[in-house]
Amino acid sequence: MLDTKMNDILTVLAVGVFADKKIHSSEVLVFIRSVSTVQVSTLDLSLMSEAKALSWFELNKRLIKEKFEGPRDAFEAWFTPIVTRVGEHADKDAFLALLDKIFLADDEVHVSEAAMMVLVKRVWQCEEVFSVAS
Repeated sequence: MLDTKMNDILTVLAVGVFADKKIHSSEVLVFIRSVSTVQVSTLDLSLMSEAKALSWFELNKRLIKEKFEGPRDAFEAWFTPIVTRVGEHADKDAFLALLDKIFLADDEVHVSEAAMMVLVKRVWQCEEVFSVAS
């Protein structure tokens, strides 16, 4: 069974794939490759293989899509506690850089992706400006 902390990390990153309201293969590819190679937590969490990352994404994409496409307040009520939990152990610079990489994978920066970055930074009370536009 997948560790709850890793599941939360994967959920936030997968929401990043959905942030522009489309699933681009380039964003999924960045997600899969990154979760198997980039340590985004200060905890000693095991990285997963690309195959397991793809499997996790396929198993969870329907739930994430439903949450993301639902009412904004319901989405934030579901998403904010997950982001909060991730923030308790995240390597925030690495995590935000990975989100940025997912957002830029389709060569476009969407307003909804910038809004997600703002939400994550607000929850984490980040002072540093880290933008998908930089």
